[in-house]
Amino acid sequence: MSKTNIGVLRQIQSGTSLGCLLLALTLRAQTVPLTAGESTLLPGTTGGFDFIRIDIAGNRLLLGHEGNKSLDVFDLGSLKLLKAVPTGTAQDAAVDVRHGNYYVSGNDPGRMVIVDAAKLAVAGEVPLPANTDLIAFNPVTGLVYECNDTAGEVWVINPAAKKIISTVKLEGRGVEDLAFDPEHKHLYQAVKGTDTIAVIDPAGNKVLKAWPCAPDKGAHGLAVVPESNGLLVACAGKLVLFDRSSGKITDTAAIGGRVDEMAYDPGLHLAYCASRQGKISVVAVAPGKLTALGDVPDPAGTGDIVVDPRTHTVWIAYRKGDQCFVQSFTPTR
Repeated sequence: MSKTNIGVLRQIQSGTSLGCLLLALTLRAQTVPLTAGESTLLPGTTGGFDFIRIDIAGNRLLLGHEGNKSLDVFDLGSLKLLKAVPTGTAQDAAVDVRHGNYYVSGNDPGRMVIVDAAKLAVAGEVPLPANTDLIAFNPVTGLVYECNDTAGEVWVINPAAKKIISTVKLEGRGVEDLAFDPEHKHLYQAVKGTDTIAVIDPAGNKVLKAWPCAPDKGAHGLAVVPESNGLLVACAGKLVLFDRSSGKITDTAAIGGRVDEMAYDPGLHLAYCASRQGKISVVAVAPGKLTALGDVPDPAGTGDIVVDPRTHTVWIAYRKGDQCFVQSFTPTR
């Protein structure tokens, strides 16, 4: 065979290998990262949701059903609505396993509602000076942290005494999501207006520092990455990864533009961002690195999402007309 023919053959072989590689990468990119399951009707309920959480010990979904003026408790074993607890306008919920309570951020008027998790009945409430939004519970101190939906502050509440014991003041016009680190030594709070993440010391309820999200804006959903000391923040069209040791941004990835709530699965190292734009953005998380895996269709307007860390099932809640549903999604293996 001539040298010319050998050169041509090598070019063809090289081109074929490159083509196969590009095809493999294309097929991988087109792999849907989540498979949609069946939707389940929440009978007798109506209106939109705000935030949804998971009670791992109780194997339940807790749905802040703002439009229905209730905390909806959905059993993950039987896949049935156990009860729509009449809390009044409900935004979010936190779980207190030790005392068997759910703490619900409520509005109209602003208050924290205490729900008995066994009886699924309102057991008390704490009046608050303004409307509320998100809520978190510190099992180390037994205190609840509830966001003021009208100003840059977080109320620290003693649920046993049913009163505010401290108020954490923040620079900015309001606050969004919040989360504790695994040791409950720091509370991370997304702050609107300044587009920062406030780092709060729960021992003294003082702000230690503020990490800027710049150049990204619109910090809303937030999740701790426990296995690699990271912190995920959903901004306007970008998922931002912070290093919790340094407070520095290590990477960003494109996501839907209107993410309010996001969820993170530490077992699969996957972040899920509900965008209210008819899609869930899925992002792989590694130490200091984010990789966008693509978007998965969901019902238009859905902004509420949570993941069960035991089964890795992703759950959303949405309304369609006068009816309300939850729906599961299974990650692609």
